[in-house]
Amino acid sequence: MKNPLVRYEQVWRLLIVSVLIVTAILNPIPVAAQSSGEITVAPPDLTAYPELTNTFRAIDPEGNFIKEIRPAELRVEENNTVITDYSLEMINTGVRFIVAVNEGPTLANRYSGVSRFDRIKTALFNWIAKNAEETSNEFSLIANQGPLPLIATDPASWKSALEAYQPDLRAATPGMASLSTAIDAALVENPENQKTSVILFITPMPTDTQFTGMEDLLTRARENGVRVMIWLIGPQDYNGTEGALRLQQYAESTGGRYALFSGSEELPDLSVWLDPFSYLYQLSYQTKANVSGDYSLVLHLKRGEVSLDSTPVSFTLNVLPPNPIFLAPPVEISRIWTETKKKSDSVLTPSSIQVEILVEFPDGLERDLTASRLFVDGKLMDENDSAPFTTFTWDLTSITTSGTHSLQVTIEDIAGLKGRTIQIPVQVNVEELKLTLWERLTQNLTAGNIVAVVILLLVLVTALIVLIRRIQRRVKKRPSRQPVDPLLQPVPIEGDYTLAPVRKVESVKWPTIRGIGLAPARLLQKRSASPPEVSYLVEIPLGNEEIIIGSDPKKADYVLTHPSISPRHGRIFRDADGEFHIADAGSTTGTWVNYAPVSTRGVRLEHGDLVHFGRLAYLFEVHGARPKRIQVLPYKED
Repeated sequence: MKNPLVRYEQVWRLLIVSVLIVTAILNPIPVAAQSSGEITVAPPDLTAYPELTNTFRAIDPEGNFIKEIRPAELRVEENNTVITDYSLEMINTGVRFIVAVNEGPTLANRYSGVSRFDRIKTALFNWIAKNAEETSNEFSLIANQGPLPLIATDPASWKSALEAYQPDLRAATPGMASLSTAIDAALVENPENQKTSVILFITPMPTDTQFTGMEDLLTRARENGVRVMIWLIGPQDYNGTEGALRLQQYAESTGGRYALFSGSEELPDLSVWLDPFSYLYQLSYQTKANVSGDYSLVLHLKRGEVSLDSTPVSFTLNVLPPNPIFLAPPVEISRIWTETKKKSDSVLTPSSIQVEILVEFPDGLERDLTASRLFVDGKLMDENDSAPFTTFTWDLTSITTSGTHSLQVTIEDIAGLKGRTIQIPVQVNVEELKLTLWERLTQNLTAGNIVAVVILLLVLVTALIVLIRRIQRRVKKRPSRQPVDPLLQPVPIEGDYTLAPVRKVESVKWPTIRGIGLAPARLLQKRSASPPEVSYLVEIPLGNEEIIIGSDPKKADYVLTHPSISPRHGRIFRDADGEFHIADAGSTTGTWVNYAPVSTRGVRLEHGDLVHFGRLAYLFEVHGARPKRIQVLPYKED
């Protein structure tokens, strides 16, 4: 007959186990929805906006990674709008595999003459050998004393470190130090930011105090996406105990697995355990969002009987239109008449100029452009619908008169956002064409003008004929004179003969300058532009000091009141050799010498030069200058 005390003890144990099981059911640790499968989506990468990139994992109800997803099986929704155009790629990322050993005497217990820990090391060696050729895993080994000096990317180095790891297990005191250090290592920033951290926690049965600390540690791991696998080392009697059930719940709450190892069993195949976390999918699509705000992304997966819906992933989009900026825009353009190969023909040059811009993205999301346009005076001048989008050609052939023109550029990016530059004014100066007398007479001829010219010519011809006939009659009435033989006339060959000046100038008293006397040079204002009846008025004396010509009394030494004169128009100065020079001072209408434009560097003036400030003309004269002379020398035979 059995001892009643033994029977009561068995019943009591059964009652305790039942209470623990019920308590675990009523107060479970949060467990990942592993039994029904899950699809987890990472927040999108916005750096390549409007191209968004997401990564996600899909796990079936058996805990296996769902591989080779077809487009027909996946539906992508952004803010409840279905995205049909996307790319999907499965990537073998590997895992960050961290083995954390909770050292203690239990691991040193032997089975068939071999310690449990040595059997564990053998199982790890076999797994490494199976995956030695191809692996993307990263390996670490951590003990209670802290991490061993190893973070390896090749299995061989990790195997060598594991072989060299020979702890004194019987003298060790179990604790949660290795697990805590392993979680810290798992949360270190991943350079690739894709590998899942998986901790293999090898431990004897924790004490009640250790369970409390372990719960906090695994909560931290679960919140940060760290998977924890637990190998409980101990006798088979641990199965079904409160501690074993708690450890299983802890592991599954992080998405990991649990196993008991007494020394006699075959340890789980780590390849199977790690496979669901060794892959991920990379999803890329072009978002339709082009307005700043909050957005959400949801994935729906349907394969056979498996149907998975991801938790919505929220992200915030901050976008601004692109900002185009003129790069070294032209302020002033001068078009001048240039002779072609045919001397009779002249063209205005330049015929076009290049306008460039640079593009900034204030939101920091640099992206491609789809179009750019150049507008001149509000009219489309040039358009780019392919790269390069930052260079334009401004055709100047239609601009034949001086004036100010407005430039503006608009752009559009791949997200449909548009930007524009400010409007900038550009002064275009067009040189007046030098016409021949005949061109001047005929440039404005009309049918009526032609008739009037013909009548005028007939009148002039008639008058000329009448005049000639009168002269002829007078000549006939005069007494005849003996012809003079030119060979007998004296020829003055000594001295020089002076050519008459081209321009006729009214006699104007030469100006004086205080402290100098007679001015070295002067400018005479031209009143008539039709030679030879040219007259001059208003003179500007020129001395040794530089003078500024302009319309602003505060900026100019000599003020000219005319619409074509800039506040600071031009300057005249004398060099060390006594030569006079004239230079433009940044005027709008330009400074000219003998109808040629003058730069800000200046040119040397010569006696008799015609100077223009805008539309005002002046004759430059040097005091005491003599016209060019031609010397006639007597002929001498050699």
